[in-house]
Amino acid sequence: MPQDTTIYWNGKGQLPALIDSLPLEQQQVVLNAIHQKIRDGIEPAPLSPFLFFGAIIIIISLLVIFSNNKNRKREDENNTAVFDTDPCLPEEPTSNPVLSYPGNKLDFSLPVLLGILKKHSVYFSALNPFEKDKFIERLKKFIAAITFVIHDKSGFKEMPVLISAAAIQLTFGLEKYLLPDFDYIHIFPEEFIGVHPSIRVLEGNVSGNTINLSWKHFLEGFQYPDDGQNVGLHEMAHAYYYQFFETSQYQSDSSFVTGFPAFNNYGNKVFEQEAKPGFDLYSDYALRNFQEFWAESIEIFFEKPAVMKAQYPDLYSSVCTLLNQYPV
Repeated sequence: MPQDTTIYWNGKGQLPALIDSLPLEQQQVVLNAIHQKIRDGIEPAPLSPFLFFGAIIIIISLLVIFSNNKNRKREDENNTAVFDTDPCLPEEPTSNPVLSYPGNKLDFSLPVLLGILKKHSVYFSALNPFEKDKFIERLKKFIAAITFVIHDKSGFKEMPVLISAAAIQLTFGLEKYLLPDFDYIHIFPEEFIGVHPSIRVLEGNVSGNTINLSWKHFLEGFQYPDDGQNVGLHEMAHAYYYQFFETSQYQSDSSFVTGFPAFNNYGNKVFEQEAKPGFDLYSDYALRNFQEFWAESIEIFFEKPAVMKAQYPDLYSSVCTLLNQYPV
């Protein structure tokens, strides 16, 4: 797996960490990307490192103005939305704004886990009692194997639980469901910035031995479980592909590895079909490369399985075999 080259940004206007380590030209590009995001909320296209030379002071001034207003608004929204009962993780005394929670020290009780899953996970709620027990058992082991790093002043119990639940959902029909090559899951309040291979604003990515997620966009995947968009499932699909194909064989799930060629075969045909006018089950982003097509296929499989089956039955069947799950 590639070395982690992500420059992190908490989505609230302040300069991202490690920006000083970039060449001056790239610093300007990062600053411009932040300014563009704050100004109109649209992800910027790839930017030339020579644009807006000398604009650092002006952009920083604008960031300060915007952040003063936006921070207050977002803090109010975050305090009133989504969670309504005992949401905070255990306090961690630190002067560092980044909170780190080793999963093996997050001893969530069964009632807490059930309460979070029943409230937020349509997938879990549809399982039978035996399957729910299996899901909970796997969930506990997955949480214990990961360190959760929260880039904010506070965290929610739902963060490690629901993010881990996305992983268990994806692998529920497989024998191997842990990610031993991934030590960390980084959680950001909103978007963050990546600088390699190009400057872009991200909702999630897999880099090095970390999975990085925007909590805002991750939650939307659970709030709208049938729109075909789920950042958690998308990034877990990337992570498990790396785990099963880019690492040593003993960490791979044999049924996944043997089933993937069929998905690859049918997926190539659908990939070409979706590039034609009039075919729009997949987004333009999915057609950038086959890895993104794979990850979005997982989103559609779980959130729009009947549509996938109707439009691309062979592809749907290959994913069913690949994951040993049959949502329709």
